[in-house]
Amino acid sequence: MTMRLAAHSISRTAKATLQRPPFSAHVLAVFDQVCDLVTPQGDVVALVPPSVGDGPLSVVVRIEPGELARILPGTPAWLDGDTLYIADLQVALDGAFVWEPCPDWDALRVGLGTIMANLPSLRSIALRHAPADSLLTVRSTASSVILSEAKNLRSGWKGDITCLREGAARLAGRGIGLTPAGDDLLAGLMLWAWLAHPAPEPFCHTLAEVAIPRTTTLSAALLRAAARGECEATWQRLLTALSTNRAGQLAPAVQQVMAHGATSGADMLAGFLCLAVG
Repeated sequence: MTMRLAAHSISRTAKATLQRPPFSAHVLAVFDQVCDLVTPQGDVVALVPPSVGDGPLSVVVRIEPGELARILPGTPAWLDGDTLYIADLQVALDGAFVWEPCPDWDALRVGLGTIMANLPSLRSIALRHAPADSLLTVRSTASSVILSEAKNLRSGWKGDITCLREGAARLAGRGIGLTPAGDDLLAGLMLWAWLAHPAPEPFCHTLAEVAIPRTTTLSAALLRAAARGECEATWQRLLTALSTNRAGQLAPAVQQVMAHGATSGADMLAGFLCLAVG
């Protein structure tokens, strides 16, 4: 039976991927309410529910738990006009709001002093709510090793390209899952670079160039997005909270970021903070 859905929103990046002719893809992975597509070039488009929300790779649709279960990895996906087809699933894209995945980094950098002043509060809140096995808690040997490697990126931050490349190579793909902890840390570090590094674009490009061939398809796509300065809506809300003095917004924003995956959100926060406050 054909299932028809209407997209609520689509990221600018995902829309560009879908409109790049000729679009072809297949299903990379299917979860309870998420379906990841991948193109031959390695670009990923993710169908996600509103509870996951907007992200650099996302098309937000109203999906009930279990509705995607019959779609198998490897299933072809194609675009016909403004409709995305995946087996017997049809997703209408024509009414979708186009969401911008890139924050206003120039405006945020102007307020860097305020952000820096709020980092101790961010760290304190994050530590109170962090999953026990995340990089924020450093309760395992593996976490300690990953964070130690991240500290070695400090010389790369200051301009030593050799150290930067070596650090990225040691962290890329480190850990388990579709987005290993080392990659999540690198993505968080790249967001900090867009805020605070004097030359964020080449810095992030170097990290991504080294890390992408060493990790999973999904993680590589997310690293490319972070290198472009793109991040999820939850991160955009956190950055807004950090750049203001509205203390009541910070804790909910931190918890929303950490709700991403089992530990991915917390591990990204560890990367965001690793050279900023430690």
